[in-house]
Parts: sequence; C-alpha cells; structure tokens
Amino acid sequence: MDDFGTGYSNFSYLADIHPDYIKIDGSLIKTINKNKRYYTIVKHVNYFAHDLGIKTIAEFVHNKEVYDVLVELGIDGFQGYYIEEPREVI
Repeated sequence: MDDFGTGYSNFSYLADIHPDYIKIDGSLIKTINKNKRYYTIVKHVNYFAHDLGIKTIAEFVHNKEVYDVLVELGIDGFQGYYIEEPREVI
C-alpha cells in the first residue's frame, strides 16, 4: 500500500489527537472468530493502542464466540447485540 500510515484514517492521526479510546470497526470484528487475517489485524491494533495508552472498544460483538476471542485479545470494551440490544432512550 502506498503511503500507509498517513491521512485521516491511519495510525499517524492517533499520534496527533491523543484519544482516550478507539472503536475497532465492526467489519473487522464480526468474523474475527473465523478469519485469521482479521484476528491478526485486531490483535495488533489492540497492542498498538495499548502501547500508546489508548483503550479499545470492539463494535459488532454479536455472539459468544466473537466475544470470547475479543476477551482473549484483551479488548477493553464491547458494543453489539451480544452485550445488549439497542433500545429507545427516554
């Protein structure tokens, strides 16, 4: 990939904004229990974030198998139907 690490959606942006947490996109999470490439990407994103003192949240946690993999990886927070279905806020 040309210029990996530059631009708004890449790692260099994290160095400038100092976020408290990042949410890992559901496209990487939803099949992490079956897709070794996604597993490896999420594992290293999580490591990278933690090394910078940034907590991680996984989106699209929709079943126990996915949840268990994320717990094994040390993800800090979870969002999705397995955790709780969306509900109307009053």
